[in-house]
Amino acid sequence: MNRITGALLFMVLSAYTSFTIPVIETGIPFTAQSLVIFVAAGLLKPTNFLAAIILYLILGVAGLPVFAEGSSGWSRIVGSSGGFLYGFIFSGLVISYCASTLEEKTFPKLIGLMILGTGVLFVFGLGHLSYKFGIEKALEYGLYPFWKMALVKAILAGIAVFVLKRPTNS
Repeated sequence: MNRITGALLFMVLSAYTSFTIPVIETGIPFTAQSLVIFVAAGLLKPTNFLAAIILYLILGVAGLPVFAEGSSGWSRIVGSSGGFLYGFIFSGLVISYCASTLEEKTFPKLIGLMILGTGVLFVFGLGHLSYKFGIEKALEYGLYPFWKMALVKAILAGIAVFVLKRPTNS
């Protein structure tokens, strides 16, 4: 299995790893998607990452149940979570490009890079929500319930890339 196919498979599986928190009654799930997408971005060359994420989005738009909790369709891209879905392209490309240019992939640099990617993802997700519902609702439903978990996922992604990229002592 090549790296693009492997990344795509993990992206699909990550969408099924979800839970909804009862803090607010939004029904919006937390998924492992950003964690897995950020790890893939940190490990793949930008062109390979772009191929994997575009394939993932095409499969979902085509009707395969690859988005959060097995959802699919164009309605997901134009719906409430759409900005986060297409934001994966841009946040992942920032991570992938920056990771590929780092001479030393130190733990602090990778954590910072994943936090930067999280920020880019929130720009797209909140921008999309703001366009649809206004900034107050975007913050209420797109940022406040998610920012802490997003930070945890960014740190976990940085740890994963650090461990997987670490040179071996052979």
